[in-house]
Amino acid sequence: MLLTDVKVDAQECVDRVEFAFRPSPPGPPGFRVSYLPADRALVEDGSGAPIGIEGDAYLVVRLDPAATADLSSEELVRTYTGPKRLDAPNGRFVREIVKSGDFEAVVTWVIGVSEQRPFTTTASDTGLVVEIG
Repeated sequence: MLLTDVKVDAQECVDRVEFAFRPSPPGPPGFRVSYLPADRALVEDGSGAPIGIEGDAYLVVRLDPAATADLSSEELVRTYTGPKRLDAPNGRFVREIVKSGDFEAVVTWVIGVSEQRPFTTTASDTGLVVEIG
């Protein structure tokens, strides 16, 4: 799956984080979403370098297989050109979202939240939605 966009939207009762994809091949993305302790969540994939993120709990979104660039031709074509950090100024629970990895067909984002809250995930052929509330 080739990541094309990441959005955060505060709704009445939940915060919604949406990961959009250009399917390749068709079908929902492989993913794992779970809360992890800071010592495991706040590190870059591959390098292990520490990262900072707003929030007191960390919901880690692992997309596998996934990438932010299309490597199918001789020329690298970036499919995600957005920021590595997204603020959530109107978020009820989400404080910040940070890309922590794009390494060996795994793309990882960390959602910093004010506290551990229940969440749901919904996958489709073109994306993954995480609702936190």
